[in-house]
Amino acid sequence: MPDTPAIEMRRISKSFGSARANIDIDLSVGYGEIHALLGENGAGKSTLMNMLSGIYRPDSGSIFADGEEVRFASPKESIAKGIGMIHQHFKLVDVMTAAENIAIGGRGGLFLNKKRLNESVRELSDRYGLDINPQRKVYDMSVGEKQTLEIIKVLYRGARILIMDEPTAVLTPQEIDRLFAIIRNMKNDGCAIVIITHKLGEVMEISDRITVLRRGEAVGTLETKRTDVPTLIELMVGRRVDLSIKRVVYDGRQDARTDASRPGLQRAKTLSETAGCSPMPAPNVTPGTVLSVSPDGIEISTGEGVLLIKELKMPGKKAMKVREYLKGNTFDR
Repeated sequence: MPDTPAIEMRRISKSFGSARANIDIDLSVGYGEIHALLGENGAGKSTLMNMLSGIYRPDSGSIFADGEEVRFASPKESIAKGIGMIHQHFKLVDVMTAAENIAIGGRGGLFLNKKRLNESVRELSDRYGLDINPQRKVYDMSVGEKQTLEIIKVLYRGARILIMDEPTAVLTPQEIDRLFAIIRNMKNDGCAIVIITHKLGEVMEISDRITVLRRGEAVGTLETKRTDVPTLIELMVGRRVDLSIKRVVYDGRQDARTDASRPGLQRAKTLSETAGCSPMPAPNVTPGTVLSVSPDGIEISTGEGVLLIKELKMPGKKAMKVREYLKGNTFDR
């Protein structure tokens, strides 16, 4: 693979009024690499890639494609440099065929030789493991087929650098597996691929490197094989998060009230709306929140784990009675 990065972004900043979407971001992606751009919603991922694809212009900073500084005024200029973006919301004309959608916006437009177009589509399909019927109408396609068509569109126009915005958001597990096989085929053919996502499991499965954004800033770039999910979460949210759920069983009301005095357990402020509901991950819930109520007992968040209280001595054992009982009892620090 070439030593020169496929794309390089240096100290890129972008604001919308007083809101700073991107702040001095550096990003480099090489050919033959799958690079994940990871972050919470609103972290600035799509804004950064919209500048690379020519939709937005950066307020400051520089963009390089194949070592040459570029300034894109439109997506047409970006695709001319071999950069294509596949958006989360597809840009297709439903009443047209796959072939017609591919031809729109390209050289020759709809007047392009259809036989030559079909041959090009078949060649791309065989090369990357894509499967599309050029004569099929878009409104007859599944979501996965529409995404495949979007990929063919940018490849047909000569893109070797592909940006995919939340590509698995609306796909079934089977379609995700198929998409990942296509992405790996493109990587093996030397393409540079950037995937915008917030799904940690998929990032660990498909990417080679990961750049994490938090509140508009790049907070780290890591090799996927040398990192783990807890590290990525810490970079995303800015603090260490305990994902474990700890369960402690108490057999009587007095024991529960005694242990409830330890730091972390407060008044049961928020009650479950549904009896018997599944408990939520306690680390993300306000201490004192009732997570579930069922005949087996009550689960309350301590802020560090889950406190399971069993066999409360009270009139009746129905869930509604339990909720009313809890309203009148305070669990102090």
